[in-house]
Amino acid sequence: MPRRPREYRRTPALLLLAVGLAVPSAGLVLAHGLLIAAGLVLAGIAGELFDSFPPDR
Repeated sequence: MPRRPREYRRTPALLLLAVGLAVPSAGLVLAHGLLIAAGLVLAGIAGELFDSFPPDR
């Protein structure tokens, strides 16, 4: 069975987004600023992975 092209695979982005949302939640519960910041960075990276058509270079 053929696989979808890499730019249309969303599984890594969804997993990273789930981790990116869980980490700041844990940071809020534990009152730990580094976890909150790391979660925001991960969520931003996941958002970039959702972009199917990156700009031409």
